[in-house]
Amino acid sequence: MAAWQEFGPITPRNAGLAADVLGAEISHHAGLRELLETAAHTAHALVLLVNDPHRATLTRAALLALSEAARRAAQALPPCRAIVATGTHKFPAPERAAFEHATFADCGLPIAQIDWHDCDAVDLREFGGVRLHPLVAEARCLLAIGSVEPHYFAGLTGAHKTATIGVMARADIEKNHAGALDPASDLFRLDGNPVYDGVRHVVESLRSAGKSLVAINEVIAQDALVACAVGDPLEALHRLAPVARRTFSHEIPNPADILHLCVAPPLSRNLYQADKALKNNHLAVRDGGAIILDAECREGVGPDGFLALLRSASTYAAARQTVAANGYRLGDHKAVKLRHLTDAHGRGVRVFLVSRHVPQDAAALCGMTLCPDIEAALAAAGDSPRASAVRVHDAGNVCVAARKSEPRA
Repeated sequence: MAAWQEFGPITPRNAGLAADVLGAEISHHAGLRELLETAAHTAHALVLLVNDPHRATLTRAALLALSEAARRAAQALPPCRAIVATGTHKFPAPERAAFEHATFADCGLPIAQIDWHDCDAVDLREFGGVRLHPLVAEARCLLAIGSVEPHYFAGLTGAHKTATIGVMARADIEKNHAGALDPASDLFRLDGNPVYDGVRHVVESLRSAGKSLVAINEVIAQDALVACAVGDPLEALHRLAPVARRTFSHEIPNPADILHLCVAPPLSRNLYQADKALKNNHLAVRDGGAIILDAECREGVGPDGFLALLRSASTYAAARQTVAANGYRLGDHKAVKLRHLTDAHGRGVRVFLVSRHVPQDAAALCGMTLCPDIEAALAAAGDSPRASAVRVHDAGNVCVAARKSEPRA
């Protein structure tokens, strides 16, 4: 067997308890205190914007820290209305109920209403050139809670996306995500990134309309809080960007022969989410090499819009031509990048999917070979003492790239 190099998130040894770290940051931020006071002493409820179950954000910890900070300061808490910022994601009723209880029950905040955003709803409101959840368009006081992780086309996730993409209409999300095919959209990149620029424009529109918008941003690794920042959504993002890079980014001298990507929950829930591991790490494997995508995918493929392009385009060139001819459709960026990775006329990388829940035909459509277990995948990938091999833990967030590698698609 090959000698494996192992990579994962880097967490500081002196990381404090989430409650203490969040509490200290929240207590000392004047803008957040002003937001609470404004909401408490006017007729405006505080609208909370939180991530959905596809993110590992420590939302409950932030809510508890917020209520405790208010209690210690003898500060009145305003009535709250919460929106779970789902973007285009959909969740069954039992999962919604479980998430609501785990996140909001006994959190110390007077939450009168919990809404789940529906990107196809007819009552979305025009605001700043896009259509948003009506509560966001109407609210004066907004508090967004997000987590900062690498994102393969938005640069970084965070509360700036929670407060925009998370509560936006499907057509506007699609328009924004079309920028994912632009070479300027890449991991950790914000400057000149059309996807980030679109989000930034909506944040600035919310501020210019006189809304009070504050973000609580977290960097989380292996369920532990590494750092947090409170403030304007864009400012809080930029403060944590270097922390996210130190936590999740690694570099190796040369591309490996075999790349084993271990995807952890919640991104392992389906192939749609687990695909992020391929996008984060494909520059760590050589052309013609092998990737083992190790993800449970208990929900199977998940949102399958990206499969439509794969059905009609069996090569990278055909995928690009189809998008050019028909226009971008939500999910096309996943399909185009998959074809570039696996097409023999592209990079020719062999992908072996270890999952018992993805149908064989769906895996084949994605250019992947389905394997029942890791042993079978290693054998198919050509594991040998001569092979150079890299294993990435939490590969949906961690990014490994070789110094000598092909440019991204």
